[in-house]
Amino acid sequence: MAAITTRSLIKEYPGGVRGVDEMDVTIEDGEFFALLGPSGCGKTTLLRTIAGLEKSTSGTITIGDRDVTDLEPGQRHVAMVFQDYALFPHMSIADNISYPLKIQKVGRKERHAQASSVSEKLSLGGLLERRPGQLSGGQQQRVALARAVSSRPEVFLFDEPLSNLDARLRLEARTFLKKLQLDLGVTTVFVTHDQAEALALADRIAIMKAGRLQQLGTPREVFQRPANTFVASFVGSTSMNLIEGVVVSGAVDIGRHRLPLPPAAAGRVAEGQKVTWGGRPEYLSLVPAGQGEFSGTVTVAENLGPRCSSPWSSPREPWCRPSWGRTSSPRSAPQPASRSSRAGPCCSTPTACGSATRCGSVGC
Repeated sequence: MAAITTRSLIKEYPGGVRGVDEMDVTIEDGEFFALLGPSGCGKTTLLRTIAGLEKSTSGTITIGDRDVTDLEPGQRHVAMVFQDYALFPHMSIADNISYPLKIQKVGRKERHAQASSVSEKLSLGGLLERRPGQLSGGQQQRVALARAVSSRPEVFLFDEPLSNLDARLRLEARTFLKKLQLDLGVTTVFVTHDQAEALALADRIAIMKAGRLQQLGTPREVFQRPANTFVASFVGSTSMNLIEGVVVSGAVDIGRHRLPLPPAAAGRVAEGQKVTWGGRPEYLSLVPAGQGEFSGTVTVAENLGPRCSSPWSSPREPWCRPSWGRTSSPRSAPQPASRSSRAGPCCSTPTACGSATRCGSVGC
């Protein structure tokens, strides 16, 4: 196990385009660390630069107490799982898993013993003689993980390993991946554009845009205290509502509505200053007409299972999307919603009871 540190790391391509721009990050030993951002933000470039598959333009990379900036990938003691798994189609599952050990010139008997041991832990014991084409997507994903585990690396590097799975398998694989990392205790860097994956898996998240770091923090910190409007709008299953306003008499004036100034903003904004008010749908409630801070008409109701997401509009605020728990389905034309509330985001956690395991949600 080892920590990873980048200092003033730059990866510049011909034409002056920077995939990674002055990146300073420390990933702690044993941490599950997510790189999150939209396509083209530089997260995969950073991962490949750590792996040695891309050569940095300037800056340094250390893994543990070793400066690996100029080392070849095979000398960095890292294992990478690719988006498409990169399994060898002509090899058996056992040979795929043991291939890194073959490169390290480990004896055949020891290689196969290690492959058998790792495969049993990942529920692949009965599949070792098959070829990758004979496996499901979820099984292929576990083979790619088994291959990474078999080499006993200091660092795991995951490049969107769940993106090729269907929705149900992604949820199952997400839980499996987190448990595997906790069991092994290996420093893990996980690249994803899916903020739900990052929030669910990571100990800390680095959010990137155009090669630059926008915010680094725990899932709770980046969700509840975004550093800028990009982070606020990017993180969350439904984007944060962002509305321009002006500070007037200790409140935020938004069109014909006025909201109290948050206590945390006291002393940090001046009278007449333009500000951006942000409200997450999870923390907004719908009440009978005339009782809330804003008024409008529900235009669409989206059934999301235990809650409902609903864009709504008014003559001056066609922007807000609240999310609320409900017990009945509105099927008629747009109408005022009945009083309801939602406590906010929750954490889903498997709960063990004796020999049985059941899933539940707990408030965060």
